[in-house]
Amino acid sequence: MATIGTKVVLSVLAALLLTACGIRPRPNLPDAQAGTVITAEQIFASEATTMWEALRRTVRYANFGESSSGDPVRVHRRGFSSISLVEDMPIYIDRVQVRDLGLLDALPAVDIERIQVLTGVHATTYYGTNAGDGVILIRTRTGT
Repeated sequence: MATIGTKVVLSVLAALLLTACGIRPRPNLPDAQAGTVITAEQIFASEATTMWEALRRTVRYANFGESSSGDPVRVHRRGFSSISLVEDMPIYIDRVQVRDLGLLDALPAVDIERIQVLTGVHATTYYGTNAGDGVILIRTRTGT
């Protein structure tokens, strides 16, 4: 009787292992995830000319730091960076992380289809602990 129980358990474990070993691509995050979605219409209404301006004018709960010459240097969530000790909110354009914020000042705002800001668990689940303050996802009209 114990042998039968073991065989059943092993077959259940084998089925679980087969299911758990599959490779799945990262899913596209739906708009309903925690955070904010800013549409192309809202960006157009903000009269922003660059992606950096679009972020500054539409993402309400983030601070956008600039150098004395006006170049973009940092982005962090208001009130959270000192608590979490995370330096900046990561920014992605069409699933590629932007390392040089100056690039955002060179790209036109009219190319943006939407901006999605994920916060909390949804940000860290998909983008790791560096997204503890949140993550900004920019999707362009020609991107995937």
